[in-house]
Parts: sequence; C-alpha cells; structure tokens
Amino acid sequence: MAKKADHHVLVADIGGTNLGVAIFSQSGKDRFEPVCHHAYHTRQIRNMPAFFRRYLRREGRRLDPKVQSACIDFAGPINSDRSTASLTNLDLTFTATEVIEATGIENLTLLNDFEAVGFGVEVLMANKPEAFVRLSRSGKLPPRSGVKPTALVLGAGTGLGTTVLIHDPVSGRYRPLPAEGGHVDFGAVEELDFRIAQWIRAHRNDSPDNPLNRERVVSGRGLANVFEALSELEPHLGGAEMRKTVFSAKVPDRPAIISKNAGRDTLCRRALDIWLRSYARAAKNSVILPMAPGGVFLAGGVAAKILPEMQSGTFMKEFLRCDIPNIRAILKRIPVFVVTDYRIGLYGCANVAVNGLV
Repeated sequence: MAKKADHHVLVADIGGTNLGVAIFSQSGKDRFEPVCHHAYHTRQIRNMPAFFRRYLRREGRRLDPKVQSACIDFAGPINSDRSTASLTNLDLTFTATEVIEATGIENLTLLNDFEAVGFGVEVLMANKPEAFVRLSRSGKLPPRSGVKPTALVLGAGTGLGTTVLIHDPVSGRYRPLPAEGGHVDFGAVEELDFRIAQWIRAHRNDSPDNPLNRERVVSGRGLANVFEALSELEPHLGGAEMRKTVFSAKVPDRPAIISKNAGRDTLCRRALDIWLRSYARAAKNSVILPMAPGGVFLAGGVAAKILPEMQSGTFMKEFLRCDIPNIRAILKRIPVFVVTDYRIGLYGCANVAVNGLV
C-alpha cells in the first residue's frame, strides 16, 4: 500500500516558450513524485492567476491533504521581495498576490527559473540519479550529505539560464544564487566566430551599437541565429533545399531541424559544431569564475534533446581548451553532466514549497 503523502504542492515552470505545471506529492525527506504534470505553450496563457485557479480546481480537488502551498518559477530576474514575475523574453507579468487571491492557497514563492533548477539538483539526484548523464571522463555527483562543493548550473533553452550552487551550512543543502549569466557579452575566439558574432549583432541586436549578448548565440534561438549568419557568410555551405526548410519553419522550430540534419547537411553540421563550442566556452568561463569543483550541470531544453551530439566529444574538447596548464588541469577534474529530466525545475519548486528554503 502506498504511503500517504505528507504534502501536496502546486508547482510551475514558466519559460519563454513552454509552461510546465504540476502537483507534486511529498512523503519523507526529498521523496517527491508528480501526481499530475501538463505542458502548455506559454503564449497561449493570457491570465496566469486565472490559469492556476482552473488547474488547481481541476487537478487538486480530490487530493488529501489539500494543496496549501505553491512555488512558481519563471524565465526572468527575480526582484528582492519576490512579489512579481516578469518574463525577459515575453510580455508577461503577474504578482504573487494575484495568484494567492485567485487560487486560495496559503503560501506562494516566486523563483527565477534557474534558481528553481538549482533547488532541484539535490532532489532530482535523490529521486532520479539516472537523469544525470556524465560528459567528462571522470567525476561523480556531489555527496547527498556533508559539505557540498560549489557547482554551476547552465542551460540553453529559449534563452540561457545560469545559477551557482553553494553549500548552505544552516540547511545543509545547496542554495542557488540568482544569476543572469546568459546576458553577459558573447566572447568569440576563432575568426569565423567573430564574423558570425558581428552578423548577429548587426541583425539581431536591439541596437547594433551594443555588445552581443551571449544568449543570442548560446540558446535554441542562438543556434538558429548561427545557422542564418553562416548561410550568408559562407553561401557555398549546404544545400538550397535545406536552407528553404529551415527558413520556412517558425523560429522556435529551427534548432530541432538544424540538429536533426547535422549528419547530412554541411551548413547544419557547421552551425551545430560552432554552437556546441560556444556552449562549451560559456560553461568553461562560468565555472572558472567561482571555481566550482562540484561540477557543471547542463539543464535547459536543448542539451538533453541532442544528447548524442553533446556526447560526441566536441563540447568537452572545447571545454578543456585553455592556454594555462594549471587551469586546464582544474578543468579536467570538474565533472560535467547533462540533465535529461526536463522537470528538474518543478522538482526544485516542490523542494522550496515544502521546505521553505527561500
């Protein structure tokens, strides 16, 4: 007989493209299970508080115990009092008070999306350790108990999310630091990188006078940007039919087409390789800054969808490229994992809703 749940909590992960919403049950320390889980296109939701009211009435009415707490993460910077959700890449804003009044729940916490992913790392390790696929030659997951080494979470999806995980001596758990590392300036290395960066800056920046944002390259849409830049800068690459297929698709659908055809089209192959190396440099530069020996966790939607490409060696070869021998030795000791369960942010929200970590 299944053990009765100690808690039921409402959780949601609001991205620039997709919205995941679920009710999780919790029974025992860090033992979480989704009771229900649904996905929607974020742009289809006009009124978030009303949406959560309908969802809770439909999915939570027969649960025992009833849902009294919730945690919602969103793809945007969190304000100091955690009162308002405002998405970076979508014109969507709502407040915690509006959701509480609409749903009748007692407690609601708002998180940055990668803050939620950070809170989900330990919980997902406890529930689904197989969801962490190692890319590095060596290394292991952080310990479940004791002092936890600083770690980095990075994830290319609609944008590029980041957070740094540090050990919290009070709770004994990881505490993610809210960050917007996806919005640092893009760093080009090879000559073609510079040419591509300049093309994207001229054609995709809000103002070409401003530096190029890293996520305009290292994200799903960034892969589409790289493909388009290459199609103009290196017109001899690839076939006309493939270009037509990519450019006739909606922008959110283009990354999947490019990665799917990398094995048979030269332009797709070159664009994906440049993107993989750019992603690896973003991970390397981010993990060196705080010195995070606990590992790099690649979340977001893209890496898991192209796992064979992430495992091909292109990413790790670039991650380890460094002209300073002792820093290169440090990089070799840092484990790198792809997180293959897209619900990691929902696990993190459930962790916060139950344990009150914020």
